[in-house]
Amino acid sequence: MGYTIRMTFTDRLITWYRANKRDLPFRRERDPYKIWVSEIMAQQTQIATMLPYYEKWVAKYPTVQALAAADIDEILKMWEGLGYYRRARNLHAGAQFVVEHFDGVLPADKQALMSIPGIGDYTSSAIASIAFSLPEIVIDGNVKRVMARYLNYTENVNARAAHKVFDAFLKEELIKDGADPNEFNQALMELGALVCTPSNINCEGCPFEEMCACWRGEVVGQVPFIPKSKPVKAYDKSVFILVKDGKLLISNEHDDGLMEGLFRLPQIDGHQDLKPVTTLVHKFSHLHWNIEAYHVDSLDIGDHNWFFVPLQEIVDTYPLVTAHRKILQNQKIL
Repeated sequence: MGYTIRMTFTDRLITWYRANKRDLPFRRERDPYKIWVSEIMAQQTQIATMLPYYEKWVAKYPTVQALAAADIDEILKMWEGLGYYRRARNLHAGAQFVVEHFDGVLPADKQALMSIPGIGDYTSSAIASIAFSLPEIVIDGNVKRVMARYLNYTENVNARAAHKVFDAFLKEELIKDGADPNEFNQALMELGALVCTPSNINCEGCPFEEMCACWRGEVVGQVPFIPKSKPVKAYDKSVFILVKDGKLLISNEHDDGLMEGLFRLPQIDGHQDLKPVTTLVHKFSHLHWNIEAYHVDSLDIGDHNWFFVPLQEIVDTYPLVTAHRKILQNQKIL
């Protein structure tokens, strides 16, 4: 599809979006609660991965009130496998806050939305624009990449200065052309997800063509520019698998301060002089676990908070640390 130079930035973006957008369940929604859930789930998670979680979630908790009244252990079990469990806790705390302070109705105001636990600048802009068509700009990683290439912005795209530049440019285009903020923002994010991807440096399929600095060949070097993060510390961990009489030994210890509210297999520091049945690296934002897992016939429980639970209850009731659930699945135990 060719785009004439007379078409504006917004014209080209919306025309491309209407012809190419994916049919996603949350795109059919204007319910601010469901948009909130979808945005939180999509953070640090691919759309294909989060979709079945989203559909199960809104079926079980269709309203803010339903989520606020739910038990946190049940919520964490529903979230099991998505990782970054703080997102689930924040959704629960946020729902309770909305029930208490806003009579169960998410407010149509960006600043009021930001008063809700777990809702920051990005999520408030998404809810305000997508649910309420307020003139706010949603700037995620995809949008940063699109705008850095379009403007040949060579500074750190994750800095506040970059956010201000992108927000000002996009808000001017949005308001100037009178576009629906819902469609405008979703189009930008979709363009970054489907066309202006990290690997598509040849600009194939781009609706902006000669309007974009990258298409014109002006972009040189690393754009978008993201400074290299500092190396994180890695810790060796031993995980033990002990099954007896249809029951699995699990742990409710959180001395490391990680993932409170989730259960795990018995885990200790260091590696053992044993042959592991599986190994994996579990990455947190600030550290890594280098895990070796071992089948054992017995363990000295001592003062540890370790206890046996029927395997079916592990499946139905107990939310497990993602890394340990993967180990059990690898060993055909779950």
